Amino acid sequence: MDNRFSRRTWLGSVAGMAGAATAGAGVEQTQAFQTYFGDIHNHGNVGYAQGSLRRAFEIARNHLDFFAYTPHAHWNDIRHFEGNIEEKWINGFHVTRARWPEVLSMAREFDVSGRFVTLAGYEWHSTNLGDYHIIFPDLNAELFTPNGLKELQAFAARRGCIMIPHHLSVRQGRRGANFAHCDPRVSPVVEIFSEWGNSEHDRAPFPFIRHTEPGRWTKNTLQYILAQGRRFGVIASTDDHLGYPGGYGEGLAAILAPELSRQAILDALRNRRTYAVTGDRILLSFTLNGQVMGRELPYVRDRKIRVSATGWDQVDRVEVLKNNRVIHRDFPMDRVTGPASWSKPVLARFEYGWGPWPALGITRTCDWDFTVALEGGVLEALQTCFLPGPLDEDRRDRVAERTERSVRVRSFTALRQQLEDRSQKAVVLKMRGGPDTRIRVALTAPVKASLEMTFRELAESSETLYTGEFPRESALLNRIVFNEHYETSFEVHDSGDGKQADYYYVRVVQANGQLAWSSPIWVENT
Repeated sequence: MDNRFSRRTWLGSVAGMAGAATAGAGVEQTQAFQTYFGDIHNHGNVGYAQGSLRRAFEIARNHLDFFAYTPHAHWNDIRHFEGNIEEKWINGFHVTRARWPEVLSMAREFDVSGRFVTLAGYEWHSTNLGDYHIIFPDLNAELFTPNGLKELQAFAARRGCIMIPHHLSVRQGRRGANFAHCDPRVSPVVEIFSEWGNSEHDRAPFPFIRHTEPGRWTKNTLQYILAQGRRFGVIASTDDHLGYPGGYGEGLAAILAPELSRQAILDALRNRRTYAVTGDRILLSFTLNGQVMGRELPYVRDRKIRVSATGWDQVDRVEVLKNNRVIHRDFPMDRVTGPASWSKPVLARFEYGWGPWPALGITRTCDWDFTVALEGGVLEALQTCFLPGPLDEDRRDRVAERTERSVRVRSFTALRQQLEDRSQKAVVLKMRGGPDTRIRVALTAPVKASLEMTFRELAESSETLYTGEFPRESALLNRIVFNEHYETSFEVHDSGDGKQADYYYVRVVQANGQLAWSSPIWVENT
């Protein structure tokens, strides 16, 4: 049996639902788009980060649709720093240059069009002009590292590359993006979320707290630059430095494309048919007068906005913003459920990995092997939530087996090298059943233990699963989420007087704090 499951296999028919939701009238809407998730900004020990090259590609293939390994390659205006720490970066650049052929060879080895697409790329630093990662349209990528940004932009234009500014809201002059020098022809999208935090605006959730640079500079946030008339689509990616692509909570890029191929991914990026998610792979469709996110429309007075969102947790609200102000809020979490709610799939999240914290001096890596099985129900789709830490070259998080009634997961947890001191990983199941359907979680590692409940019981209360006495590891089967609370579709009607160009985008906020942002749609002035 082939135990390597692609993200497409795990999520079953959900991708098709996303494609159908994005179809509509208009030039691009003559074809249905699928939604694909990937990480196109990730680091390992090729450069100055950690984690082996092969491990990164294996992890990416295990749970992403597409992936770019982007080693640190150049810093055009690096200076002398305290303690000669600049040597860390300079030595990393030498490693990247020496191992660049190996990076390309690995990308070719793992690339399978339609299943898992690899992209070639690298990162270029600049104190004064900002950091970019460069994504190539093929796997015959040159490591071109000029000192001048204009030279790099000209190269990108000739080669058909995409240059993506990231950690936007770092201040200009301190490696934050300098938009006066940013060329939208080769930089159609910006990375608004990563392990750095959230650059939507300076009071948004997920502030910048993990790096030497201070918090978010207002003038480099997404909302500020949109208000200045600049036009970019949005993505997220991890910027992970432990060599773990797609680490949960560090950000993913979502693209709308007719197929999973390198050409389709690049085309989506160029046309801003993209959106950003923080962790949960929220499905988001947003059209204005039938045109998808990223489009620029000629002036029209009447605007019909259609939004569809499907979360992997209870959706607190979906917001439509016009020129950075919310003009409509939809609150799925407030909807009333009843007996008819069982006719549609429900969600349940199994989280595992609570355990001894570092102050106890017994922090350890815990290996997990468990099966979640249904009796009288069907497993329609699932999402894994694998955290990037701790770094371990020998262990892998993976779905070992899946049937229409069960899933087996092998994983590991430890409260060290974690984002925000969080050690819990998870699997979210989308299931069809009724109140008498039974769900059973059976551990074979770290110990033999189990819990079993009906859907009726799980709709009323979550349940814990312990592997021993305190402070042994524990797990939690979360309360059921009904379809009314994780899925929504609505229309908003708006108008404009044509005195200025308007831009609209959508923000999705789940109850567990996970977010999604669409790329904007612009309507020109008269």
